[in-house]
Amino acid sequence: MYKKVLLLIFVFTLSFLSIIDVNAKNKVDVYFFHGRGCPHCADEEKYLEQVKKKYSNVNIKEYEVWYDSDNAELLSKVKDALDVESNGVPFTVISNVGTVGYNDAIGRKLDRLIEYYSTNKSIDAIKLVKEGKEVPKNEEDVLKKEDDSTTFTFPFIGEIKAKNLSLTTAAIAIALVDGFNPCAMWVLIFLISILVSMKNRKRMWYIGFTFLFTSAVCYFLILLFWSSITKLINNFNPVYLKLIIAVVALIGAFINIKAFITTDEDGCTVVNDKKRKPILERVKKYTTAKSFKVAILGTALLAVSVNLIELACSAGLPAMFTGLLGMNNLTRFGEIKYLLIYTIFFMLDDIIIFLIAMKTMKVAAISTKYNKYSHLIGGLIMLIIGALVILKPEWLMFNFK
Repeated sequence: MYKKVLLLIFVFTLSFLSIIDVNAKNKVDVYFFHGRGCPHCADEEKYLEQVKKKYSNVNIKEYEVWYDSDNAELLSKVKDALDVESNGVPFTVISNVGTVGYNDAIGRKLDRLIEYYSTNKSIDAIKLVKEGKEVPKNEEDVLKKEDDSTTFTFPFIGEIKAKNLSLTTAAIAIALVDGFNPCAMWVLIFLISILVSMKNRKRMWYIGFTFLFTSAVCYFLILLFWSSITKLINNFNPVYLKLIIAVVALIGAFINIKAFITTDEDGCTVVNDKKRKPILERVKKYTTAKSFKVAILGTALLAVSVNLIELACSAGLPAMFTGLLGMNNLTRFGEIKYLLIYTIFFMLDDIIIFLIAMKTMKVAAISTKYNKYSHLIGGLIMLIIGALVILKPEWLMFNFK
C-alpha cells in the first residue's frame, strides 16, 4: 500500500511538471523607443502597462530618444537594420519586427507578436545592433493574420488605405479652400477672356494648358520645399514643429477672419487695382504674341509669378498643411503622395473653369462673393487646426506608416 501511494505521488509529480513544461513561455523582450511629450507614445505607455499585467513573461525596455542623443543614435541604427524608413516614434521592436506609431490596430499587432514569440524562438535585434552584428530577416511573416485595411484607388494617385483617409480628407479640404484664392482667380479669368477671342483653337488649348500645368508644377515645388523644412524641424524637435504650426494657424485664422469682416467682396489685399494693371498687360502681351514659342514661354513665366502672388495671399494654408505632414512622420514617398493630392485639388477649380470656357467659348460669370467667404472658411479651418495642435495634437497625427 505504501509503495502504491509513493508511485501515485511520483506519477502525479511527473504529470504536474510536464504540464508546467508544456505551458512554459519564452521570455519576450519589448523595446519601446519614445519621445517625451509625444501623445501617441503616452497612449502606448498605457497599453504597455496592461501588457505587464497580462503577460508575466514580457520584459519591457524603454528608450527616450528626443532628449537623449545616445538613444536617438541607437534608434537610427535599429531602423536601418530593420529597413524601416519612417522617422517617427513611438517605435516598438519585438524580436526582429519593428512597428511605427501606436493605435488600437498596432496594439493588436503587438499582442500577436508577443503571443507568437512566447512559444517561438525570438531574436534580440537590439543586442545584435549594439554589437555591430547583422540582424537576420524573418523567414516568414509572423503577422499574416493582420487584417488588411480597406483601400481606395484614385487616378494618378494610386491606393489610399482607409485608415489614412483622415489625412487625405484634410489635404482635399484645405486644398479646395486654398484653390479659391482671391489673388489668383482674376488672372485666370482675364486669360480666358483673351483666349476665347482667338480664332486658333489649338493655340488656345496650348496656352491655357501651359498656364495650368506650370501653375501646378510651381505650387507642388513650393509645397515640397516647405515640406522639407518642416521635416527638418520635426527631426530636430517635434515640439518646435507643433508650436510653429499652432502659431501659423492662429495668426492665419485671425488675418482671414478679419479680411472676411473688413474687406469687400473682392477680398484680395495683396494686389490692388493699380498693381493689377501691369500684370494684365503682360497677360495680353504674351498670349497675343506672334511667335508661338514666345507665347508659351511668357505664359509659363506668368504662371510662376501668379503663384508667388498667391503664396503671399494665402501662405498660411499650405504652410499649415505641410506642417501636418511633418507631424505625421511620413516617408518621403508618403509626403509626395499627399502633396500631389493637395496640388490636384488646389488646381481643380481652375481646371473646371478653363474646360467650361473652352467648350462653351464663353467666360463664365463667376460671383466674387466666393472670394470673401473663402477667407471665412480658410480662417475657420486654420482656427480649428491651431486649437487642435495645442489641445489635442494626437487627433492630427493620422498616419503610422
